[in-house]
Order: sequence, then structure tokens, then C-alpha cells
Amino acid sequence: MKRTDQGRGIRAIEVNGARELHFKTVQARRPPSARETVTKTATEGPSMQAFALPKEARNMPGTVRRAEVERREEVAVDGRHRCNNPNNPPCAQCGTVIIPAPKATLPLEDTPSISILDWTVTTRKKPILNSQELDDWDVLLAGLTLPEMIFGNSFVRVENKKEDWALEFNALDALRQVKLEDCGIRVSYAHKWIHSKREKQKETQELEDTSLNITHQYDWTYTTLYKGTVVGREMVRDDSVELPLEKLSRPDPILFYDDMILFEDELADNGISILNVKVRVMNECMLILSRFFLRVDDVLFRIVDTRVYVEFDSNRVIREFKQYESDYKSVFAKLRSTQGHDPKAGMRDSNWVVQNLKLLTRECHVLQL
Repeated sequence: MKRTDQGRGIRAIEVNGARELHFKTVQARRPPSARETVTKTATEGPSMQAFALPKEARNMPGTVRRAEVERREEVAVDGRHRCNNPNNPPCAQCGTVIIPAPKATLPLEDTPSISILDWTVTTRKKPILNSQELDDWDVLLAGLTLPEMIFGNSFVRVENKKEDWALEFNALDALRQVKLEDCGIRVSYAHKWIHSKREKQKETQELEDTSLNITHQYDWTYTTLYKGTVVGREMVRDDSVELPLEKLSRPDPILFYDDMILFEDELADNGISILNVKVRVMNECMLILSRFFLRVDDVLFRIVDTRVYVEFDSNRVIREFKQYESDYKSVFAKLRSTQGHDPKAGMRDSNWVVQNLKLLTRECHVLQL
């Protein structure tokens, strides 16, 4: 019988053979003294567990067997920390959790996790909300026109199960803090546009005076003062506390790092509104940075930063919250003196922008578990 599906899909045996050929080529270039160690690490380490082959290919010589792919759920790196998701194994050389996962999945989902002592850090990345999910969110966030892109199934979470405490950053709770009222911010050409419409209104007398009023009241910049969702004991405000910059600036190996967008909107081509969360985990501590970045072209810049610091040995949590804002012209004046061929490149760099904004407020909360 003639096969009708020839040419479809990925030829797993050929792909695996190409991988093995590449590995042998790289191995042959290494010095003989290091070759034995590298071979053992590469074949026995978690980096070789990434490829699942079809059933007919499992027993063929030279292929990766499923027994080598399926590993226990928790991969211990040392006695202090461990990798919880075998799809995101630790690097065989440095122990860093591999993100994104070296193994492709369908539907697309990446859920790496690491535990250090009593603390567990988990992130999840999934695609933007589909049409059905957007309909559901319209109900959950009644009165708010949703941003263009929402990664509603993604999150960053740190938890201590022993103390029954957790803190999470997600898009739904962040958007719940967007005000359902006029923010007072207008695009740069709004005054001219309204003036021209009112002049036309006087000439034609076709429009009522109320036709140019805002009927749907919500903050169209999606500014959110989101500090994370706390489960368990509430944190205590103490503005005298500072983040331990000396520890955070040390060149300690990073065991876990992830970076994700929770929502984004281009404000009808008038700027950008984006909420981004980053997390990095070291052996003794971790830091989460949640940053809301707003640029309304020719109007203003605004940044809302929330940093969460956790010290694993002492079970101490510090959360620092800052708001920055400046008008567009003052920031652009500083930009022109520092940038070269692309004078507006810095406008897209939140790290550069935040250094040139005015600090409006700072709050600090602490928790000792």
C-alpha cells in the first residue's frame, strides 16, 4: 500500500542521527584529557533527556531510549537546591535551570521551577489569551477595555509552603488595579483634534455638544500600582528598610532566571504601555522586579517598579515599591545629549529612562517568617 503521509512531520530518527553526528564532531575537537569527562556528562546528564522519539524508533541502535528521557520529577543539584521540572533540567556544567525548556511542547507552555531550602520559585509562560479567554476576561474586568496583548496564563510565584505564604505576579490581578475613571492624560494632538471637531460642529450643526465627551471612563494608559498578590501573612510597612544592594551586586552564580511580559498595549500608536516581570535566583537570595513602563509620545514617561527580595536562610522578605514620572520633553532633552545615530533609542529602553525620571513615591514592606 502506498503511504499517503510521506513527507509529513519530523523524521525523528534522522534528526537524532544528526544530533549524534554533531556531538561526535564536537567531542573529537576536545583534548583527550577532557574527552572522557565531557562524554560522561553529556550522555548521562539531563541535557540528553530532551528528545522523545516515536515508538518505532526507540529500540533502534543509536537512538535515545525513553528510559533515558523519563527522569524523576525532582532533579537534585546539590543538598541545598533542586530543579522541580524535568522539562527544564539544570545545566550539567553550572547547575543553572535551562529556560526556555530544551524540549518543545504542544500546546506551548514553559513551567520551570526551583526549590532552595523551604522556598520554591515557579514561573509559567503561555501564549496570549485566545478569543474565548478574552470574552471571559471582559466579564471579569467589566468596564475596562482590554489591552492588545494579555499573557493571562503566565505568572511568577515564590512560596514558602512550610510557612503557608506566597507572593505571585499575574496579569489579571494587575489589570484589576487599573482605575475605571478618566486618567486625565491626552495624546499630544488631542487638543488640536477636539478644537477642529468643535469648529466643524459649529459650521455644520450636525453634532451635539455632548458628542465629543468621553463616554467610556477608564485609564487608557493601563497604569497599575500592582505590588503582587500576597497569600498568607501581610507584610508590614517600614520605609527605613533598604534592599541589600551589596548582596545583590555580588557576582554570585544565577541558578534560575526568567523574564516575561504580562500585558502590553501600543496605545493606538501613541506610545507603549507594558508590564514586565523578571526573576533571578542565587544560592542565598532571590530578586523579583515587576516593572510597568508607560510612554505617551510627546506627553510623559511613567515607571512603576516593585522589587521583592527574599533571603532563604533567614526567611526574610523585603518589598520595595517606587513610582517615577517626568514629562516627555525633559527626558528627551537628556537623551539628545547622550545618544548618537538613533536619538530615540533610549525612549524604548526602560533602564535608561528610569535613571532620568523623577522619583515620586517610595514604600517598603518587610516580613519575617
